[in-house]
Amino acid sequence: MRRATRWHMISQVDAFVLPALVFMSGMQLLRTFIPSLVWYMRDTVGTPTLQLIPYAFGTFSLGFLAGLIRRVTSHRMSLWFTAGGVAVVRMVEQISFNPAFDLWLSLAGLGLFLNFIPIYIGHVRALGDRAALRWIFGFIVGFSLDIALRGLFGARDLSTISGNLPALVIAILSGVILWYLWREPTPSSGLPIDASWSNAFTLLAFGPFLVVQVLFFSSHGYIEEVTGLSSPLGNLIVMLGYASAAAGISWGVSRPHALHPSLAIGTTVYLSWATYRLDQAGLLLLATIVLAQFLMGWCSAVIALVNAKGESPGNGRTTVMVALSMLLFLILVFAFYVAQDIALPLPRRIFPAIASAIFGALTLFASARVRTMPMTAKKETSGFWVNLALVMVPLALWITQGSMPIPEEPLGDPIKVMTYNIHSGFNAAGRQDLEAIARVIEDSGADIVALQEVSRVRPLDGGADLANWLSERLDMPYLFKGTEDPNWGNAILSRYPIVDWGWGSLPRVDTLIGRGYLWASIDVGASQPLLVIDTHLHHLEPDSGVRQEQVQVLLDFWAEEDYTIVLGDLNAEPNSTEIRMIADSGLLDAWSSIGIGPGFTFSSSDPNSRIDWIWHTSELQPIGIEVIQTQASDHMPVLASFEVKP
Repeated sequence: MRRATRWHMISQVDAFVLPALVFMSGMQLLRTFIPSLVWYMRDTVGTPTLQLIPYAFGTFSLGFLAGLIRRVTSHRMSLWFTAGGVAVVRMVEQISFNPAFDLWLSLAGLGLFLNFIPIYIGHVRALGDRAALRWIFGFIVGFSLDIALRGLFGARDLSTISGNLPALVIAILSGVILWYLWREPTPSSGLPIDASWSNAFTLLAFGPFLVVQVLFFSSHGYIEEVTGLSSPLGNLIVMLGYASAAAGISWGVSRPHALHPSLAIGTTVYLSWATYRLDQAGLLLLATIVLAQFLMGWCSAVIALVNAKGESPGNGRTTVMVALSMLLFLILVFAFYVAQDIALPLPRRIFPAIASAIFGALTLFASARVRTMPMTAKKETSGFWVNLALVMVPLALWITQGSMPIPEEPLGDPIKVMTYNIHSGFNAAGRQDLEAIARVIEDSGADIVALQEVSRVRPLDGGADLANWLSERLDMPYLFKGTEDPNWGNAILSRYPIVDWGWGSLPRVDTLIGRGYLWASIDVGASQPLLVIDTHLHHLEPDSGVRQEQVQVLLDFWAEEDYTIVLGDLNAEPNSTEIRMIADSGLLDAWSSIGIGPGFTFSSSDPNSRIDWIWHTSELQPIGIEVIQTQASDHMPVLASFEVKP
């Protein structure tokens, strides 16, 4: 009896390997596509933000082709074309090092993935009621597989890592997709595979569901910053969240009529409120994730049940609703990020809350629909157990990883200090290369590094945890504080003991991106700790007045304290009013003292501006300074060496 139960569980898991791996690959292609638009098309090529819209919406509109693909090919060939195409494109993209080629590969792969979703939903409808649940369990397991895999590679996307091991891993996973495609059963021809318009309408919830997952619930960097926990605890919480979502699916499937419309209304209100207030949740975020993921899993199960049976030939209704849902995803995520460049009438954080409200409203509709349908309770727990097993990956990393980097005893003079805007890890060509950033810092021998444009698992930046990865790679303790988002801002790496630290916000003055400063009191072996203030000022060149107000806040915080270094990307050139304000305050410009040449730091591909600065108090004597020539970022770092005057 136990053997039969075990084999039944194995067959259940076997049933959603294909959708899970295709979904995982689709998420990886999405994390290539979004940064390619921003960091390659906008920043490298110079395409204005609004002109990116046709690329984004054109790509997501490819999802409307699923019905046509299904019509002009056989049932089996439509799966091979979409899922097999995703596998092949993902393999090629892994070994590509050309950002322009990566953009077009991710565009093609994402288009195939968007068509796979409705084709697969129609396919499993033809296999029977029980099989129809494979897609929802598969997608949740796909999220967990993706996060577990990234965790094993240091919270980096494999597509950004060169070498044989990442290529081998992707080749194996893509090969497994092709193997499962070959094994996938073919249903009898002529079976109905499309839902009614009323039932297919609930599939609009898929895109809003993804909004919340991609922006928040799959980002361990976001979770760690909001809760104050250290890595890899955030990854563990993310995985527990997906185990909770899988438990919600199992609960919903076993109690198909339990989600009363009144409960669905309460869920909608709760999810919308929780999403809107997420960045202010603190440690309550831990409970929020577990509860919200359970509720979203339960709601997803109801939507899957409503769409379990085929009612008509073709697949047009499912195609239209899934494609529209993904356009909703794009609109809400695009609005969330474009609000950093273009003033919108609504606050940024309203867009994820809108996604939750749409998801909840569609769940309300589905809960009313499912109560009119005869449903048989099913016991489906395999997805939960697989997700729970995957929790072991971050748990093992937490147990086996050594202690966080330990600071060194200060060696005294000289003290090497660097400022570096790392452009979210994207080089001048528009490709993310964290190893190149790490080598620049490592080769410089810097003791203290002030970093700007640092992200911690943000989809706009490829989903990498830059602060934590650089800390581990360079064996240097780090500080981080987000400015616009909890997981995007400034960081400080220090070889020497950090005695105290903190942060402050800078005036927005009606600008769109939040700015701030991060400070650390560091024991460098002198008579008193060194105060290091790392900042990144407003970036638009004409807005000198904004930077002047920001500089005044910095100077007020400094309060003429001795043994201080102020450094960062000031986005201001030597003849600007804001720079004269700093000079008049008594701080000294290290480059003006001993630097040779104009000291241009931007852009790294065509240096013509000096906007990255290192300022110091008179107790510190600069004995060397250089702009390091590198295109690992769009900025070049400034490295200065100091002695403490007797």
